[in-house]
Amino acid sequence: MSGEHSVYQPAEDTWLLIDCVSQTQLSGLVVEVGSGSGEVSRFLAEKGAEVVAIDISYAAAEATRSKCGPFLSRVHVVLGDKLSALRPSERITLIVSNPPYLPSEGITDRAIYSGPTGAEFIKDLIEESTPFLEKKAKLLTIASTLSSPEAITEYAADKALQVTRKSSRRLFFEEITCYELSKATE
Repeated sequence: MSGEHSVYQPAEDTWLLIDCVSQTQLSGLVVEVGSGSGEVSRFLAEKGAEVVAIDISYAAAEATRSKCGPFLSRVHVVLGDKLSALRPSERITLIVSNPPYLPSEGITDRAIYSGPTGAEFIKDLIEESTPFLEKKAKLLTIASTLSSPEAITEYAADKALQVTRKSSRRLFFEEITCYELSKATE
C-alpha cells in the first residue's frame, strides 16, 4: 500500500513483537504506538491488559477499533502522534511499538518508511518515551538491520537507557530484532 498513511498489515515483525510481549509480565496500562491493524492491541487485550492504542492514521485507528471490537472496554483507541497525547504516569508500565523502520529518502508510506537512515521514528519514540521510562515503564520496539540498529542503541545509551536484545528473526534480506529499553540501574 502506498500513500501518506496506510494501515500496516501484520507481518513477521508483528509476530516477533507479539512473541516478545507474550514473554513480558503485563500489569498496569500498556501503550501501543503505531497500532496499525490492531493485531498487537488485540493480543494485549486478550491477555487481560488495559491498552491505549495510538496511531497517526485515521484508517489505522479505525482498523484497530474494528479488530479489538470484543475488547473495547479495555482498548482505548487514540488518534495521535506517538506519545504526545499522554502524560508520563506510573500507571503506564509498558510501551510497545512495531514502528516504521525502513530507510527511504522520499517517504512514500509512513507505515513502513522512517526516513533517510530508518532510525528516525525509533529515535523520536525513545525521546518521547524517556519520561515514561523514568517512571519505571519499559519500551519494547522492533528494529531492522536496515535501520541502523547501532545508531538506535547508541542513542538509547546516551539517554541513560539499558538496551536488551529480546529476540530476533532472520529474513532473506534483513534481520529484525525486538529490543527492550528501560531505565539503566545505577
